[in-house]
Amino acid sequence: MSSDKTLAAPAARALDRGAPTWRREIGQTLILTLPIAAALLAEMGMGVIDYAMAGHLGETALAAAGLGLQLLFTPMLWGMGAVSATGAVGAQAHGAGDAAGVSQAMRQGFLMGTILSLPIILVLLGALLLLPMIYDDAELVRQVGGVVLWGLPWVPLVYWFTVLRNFVTVMNRPNIVTVCAVAGLPFSFLFNYIFMYGNWGAPAMGAMAVGLSGSLVALLHLVIIVAYVELIPTLRHYRVFAQLLHLDRKMLKELFHVGIPIALAYLFESGLFFVSALLMGLISTAALAAHNAVVNICAVSFMIPFALSQAATVRVGYAVGAKRPEAARMAGYVAIGLGICWMVLAAGTMWVAPSLLTGIYLDLGKPENAEAARMAALFFTVAAIFQVVDGIQVSTQGALRGLKDTKVPMIICGLGYWVFGLGTGVPLAFWLDFGGIGLWWGMAIGLAVSASLLFLRWRQMSARLVA
Repeated sequence: MSSDKTLAAPAARALDRGAPTWRREIGQTLILTLPIAAALLAEMGMGVIDYAMAGHLGETALAAAGLGLQLLFTPMLWGMGAVSATGAVGAQAHGAGDAAGVSQAMRQGFLMGTILSLPIILVLLGALLLLPMIYDDAELVRQVGGVVLWGLPWVPLVYWFTVLRNFVTVMNRPNIVTVCAVAGLPFSFLFNYIFMYGNWGAPAMGAMAVGLSGSLVALLHLVIIVAYVELIPTLRHYRVFAQLLHLDRKMLKELFHVGIPIALAYLFESGLFFVSALLMGLISTAALAAHNAVVNICAVSFMIPFALSQAATVRVGYAVGAKRPEAARMAGYVAIGLGICWMVLAAGTMWVAPSLLTGIYLDLGKPENAEAARMAALFFTVAAIFQVVDGIQVSTQGALRGLKDTKVPMIICGLGYWVFGLGTGVPLAFWLDFGGIGLWWGMAIGLAVSASLLFLRWRQMSARLVA
């Protein structure tokens, strides 16, 4: 309707004015990326708090917190990937000046997230039944189960928040996402302090407290961003909370069409790291503790190219919707290049300061942590190597999502992560007796294959776009 077009036009012009240049595109990409990156790093800060506070209880608590969170996040990320389609669909609608399309994408995104929550929760409950069959350590199994059970409310809360995060990003107002994440940091520490250690009369839950803390902080994030959307007139006019029970089959079908391949790509990558964690636990508790520490640092560094990926989806999608193919192509290459630059810096840090990074999670002065610390230093050498290819693969996926190209990238991720990744990691670790470092080399090979094929796909699709 005409009023929707009128509403969308000023916001669309605010997102991008003038002809594309490399300097201008870098600036526009960073404007979108920095608040998202700050928010993601703050969210990862909560993970660091969880791991560090659990680590002070010993390597079993650190292993349980890490395994429990990875068990929780692996299926949860599948749903987040599907719901992230609201960003690609909304960005193209915004670029075309279609405010009604933006609104409807977000409304159906809430419905989509609610629908997905139930099977994800059932999968998590089913996974808990399998843990005693995998691990002999009854205390580890008990603590991991507690992390997951207390974290179940986290699932729908994070899906609804993801929809609103995509909405404000599409509307070029991502700063509130940073506010949410930063606001959650002290509460994450506070909830862990109370429930993990049993302070202020609360029960001492140990590592299980990280699940409860995550759910409470997710609720806080959702309340803040809902209030923001309702208080800002430009955003409130989109009425994204209206008619939430109305089913728009066409829009919901498009969201699932775009989102399911994204979800599977998320699942393939997160599943690779989760299965690696399961396998690492079979090697030793020390190996699992070391693995958790290194993975958490890698996840922190990954947040920058992941933010660039989200910005690329919006920038590329907006340009496609506005029928500016050259700008779309430039936006994708800028995001990929910036991702590479950051990961080179991250790799250098891991290479030169592995003991400093390990010391965040483990007390290096305690003899009982010596083996875990030694293995962590070894894992960091491989993690440093694959940082660059990890940055390429995630930023390239974001650019391709802006084109709504998700099926082929999904296949590439499945092939790279599971055929080349686990397909080389498992034989190296268990058949050739390389142990934990063999699993890390497998992950590195899988990411390298995926990054190479995804970049070739982007070159092909972006060239076709401007032909």
